[in-house]
Amino acid sequence: MFKKIVGLWFSSKWKNAKDVEKYIESLVNSWAWEFFVGYNPEYWYTKFGFEVSPNGRFAEHEQVTDFETLKAIVIEAHKHNIEIFANLNAWYYTPETMPLVKKMVEELIEVWVDWIICGNISILEYLKSIDYKWLINISTIMAVYNKEAIRFFIENYNPNKFILSREVTLKEIEELTKEFPEMKFEVFGEWDFCRYNNWLCFAEHKYGAKDICTIVVNDLVIKKRFRPDFKEFILDENFSNKQKLDLMDDSYKSDFEVIEDLIWNIELDLEDKNSLLEKLEKIILKNKNNVDLYFDALQTLDSKHNKNILSYLKGIKVLLKNNIKDENLESLEQELSNSFKSYMAYHKKKVEELWWEAKLRALQLASFYGRSDNLNLYSYLFFSKIPNIDTVKFPTRWRNYAEKIKLIEEVVKSWEIKKDLIDRTVSLDRAHYDLTYLFWDKLWFRKMINKKAD
Repeated sequence: MFKKIVGLWFSSKWKNAKDVEKYIESLVNSWAWEFFVGYNPEYWYTKFGFEVSPNGRFAEHEQVTDFETLKAIVIEAHKHNIEIFANLNAWYYTPETMPLVKKMVEELIEVWVDWIICGNISILEYLKSIDYKWLINISTIMAVYNKEAIRFFIENYNPNKFILSREVTLKEIEELTKEFPEMKFEVFGEWDFCRYNNWLCFAEHKYGAKDICTIVVNDLVIKKRFRPDFKEFILDENFSNKQKLDLMDDSYKSDFEVIEDLIWNIELDLEDKNSLLEKLEKIILKNKNNVDLYFDALQTLDSKHNKNILSYLKGIKVLLKNNIKDENLESLEQELSNSFKSYMAYHKKKVEELWWEAKLRALQLASFYGRSDNLNLYSYLFFSKIPNIDTVKFPTRWRNYAEKIKLIEEVVKSWEIKKDLIDRTVSLDRAHYDLTYLFWDKLWFRKMINKKAD
């Protein structure tokens, strides 16, 4: 079974202070097997604040802010025979900050912190220079993506464990862990909130509110970029002013909007029908492997996502109606039609159970973050097949930690997926679409699904 790690992030004073002994004991009695901690002492935060952090976290309540509290935490953890490590995984350290980092390392050694998680070559070089005797973990901030990178760190710094980046695929995880069977790995098995590579992301992450990068991406209005040679054709006398305006057009339509336009033009017979059908077929097949092609039971039918999928299904039906024969189209039509029926049946059942519309909507919103539970279950089964994966990080936000971990453990031990574990107010259709996309090449997965179907 994988280790259960807890982050001990709380400031030492004021409202965020905790009774360390009781707090550690309660976590141990619950399920903790290992702790990690962020340390931002007074000699750092009085000079740089919490916004410039030594460990990639930017709020006071996420840090231990004095040496005595750090010492008390380590003593309590060791009383329960639990290891604890400290993060030194900021993106960069300057000549001005390095003396303070060295002082922190001295204090970490003094209180017997078991190891350090490193996200920076300068930290690794410093630890090597002082012949650091404790364990070292390579942070995800180091952006380790391939075998040669892993080999470089093994040969130069003798690490205890690699924490692979969030963006590494399942196939890549499988290959890397097999290449280094004696090395321990930590992976992310989560529907992660961050959209960027950690090593290249310098945004402040505040999980209690919106992250900067989330706001930027969600509020971004996507448009076509101007042609890089726009100055040339503006000055080119061979183009009319209208042609120049057309070339400078920055309007943007998604593929789903283009599909709607093509259907409309076909129905009104505004252009050559064969040409329109050819364009429609091309854009439909272009999007056939899109993992998001399902009706989402957690959203209303008029939501942007479900309206897009409805447009896609309409486009397929128009092609089939006009005798465009392709087994891909027939397969997609059947898959999406079944998905739509599953969606409608789900909502009909919920409306019958909860006749008050507001209550139904509240239930949908309350269960929103349960949508990734299914993916985590199967991801854990996948990772449990790899013996040198030591830890898997997954999102326990918005759900009781102990409940979710217990659920994962039950499935990993029994290797059986029960309907009541999967169907957490989420359509089975959506879950199986995503999971099949990720795992269908695995024989164990197909056998498990078939076992469930029996």
